[in-house]
Amino acid sequence: MFGNSKADKAAEKQAQQEAKDKAAIEKFGLDFDNYTSEDIKLKNFTSLKAIATSLAGSKLYSFGSLLSGNSNEAFALEMARAQIEQNFILMRQNEEIIRLLKKMAV
Repeated sequence: MFGNSKADKAAEKQAQQEAKDKAAIEKFGLDFDNYTSEDIKLKNFTSLKAIATSLAGSKLYSFGSLLSGNSNEAFALEMARAQIEQNFILMRQNEEIIRLLKKMAV
C-alpha cells in the first residue's frame, strides 16, 4: 500500500542487524578479516592497558572489602583476577604456537 513490501522490510531489517553485528565485532576488536597483524597487536596492547587498569581498581576494592569484613566479595575478586592471569598465560602460549607454526611453514 505504501510501496514497502514485506521483502523490502525484511531486507532493511537484515541490513540493520548486520550493521549492529559489525559494530559489535569492531567494538570488541574481533573484526579479524579487516585487521592487519599490526592492527591486532595494537588492539591487544589497548586491551592489556584496560585490563591493567581494571586490576589496579579491583585490588583497591578488594582491600576495602577486607577492611569492611566482606570476605565473599574479596574472594570473588581474587578469583576473577586469577582468571585474568590465566588468560594472559593462554595468550602467551597461543603466541608461542603461532611462532612455531610460522617456523614450520618456512
